[in-house]
Amino acid sequence: MNRLNIRINSRVYTVVADEDVEYLKSLCDYVNEKVETVLREGNHVMGEKPVVLAALNICDEYFKLMSQNAPSEKLSELLAKNKKLSDELHELKKSEAASAEKAASLAEELDITSNVLSETEEKVKFLEGQITIKENQIKKQRSDFALREKELLDMLESK
Repeated sequence: MNRLNIRINSRVYTVVADEDVEYLKSLCDYVNEKVETVLREGNHVMGEKPVVLAALNICDEYFKLMSQNAPSEKLSELLAKNKKLSDELHELKKSEAASAEKAASLAEELDITSNVLSETEEKVKFLEGQITIKENQIKKQRSDFALREKELLDMLESK
């Protein structure tokens, strides 16, 4: 907090504010200029009237500047839109992170499934090989059976 004694229209006022001392002095100088303008232009303005009239002039300047700066409504609209877009961006980033997490999970699941598929294909090849071996054994046994059957029939005929 800054404490400063200022003089406006020959009266001393104590101002306590967070603003910088130099800034407060510039405000005081500005008010004094406005009071001097009122005193120069007015006929026999005395007492507090110059200060009140200066305050009215300052308010007039302020309101005219505010009406010129009507785009400040546009600024607040833009700030609101910016906030909304920022919130949407935040939600999209969260969604993107969730999607990336799900994609990583699915990639891991795909990898596991691919490994299981490879193992299963190897087992199928092994079992196909076993089937081929068994089919060959069956062919050989049929052939052997046919030979024995023929030998038996030949023995039975010869008797």
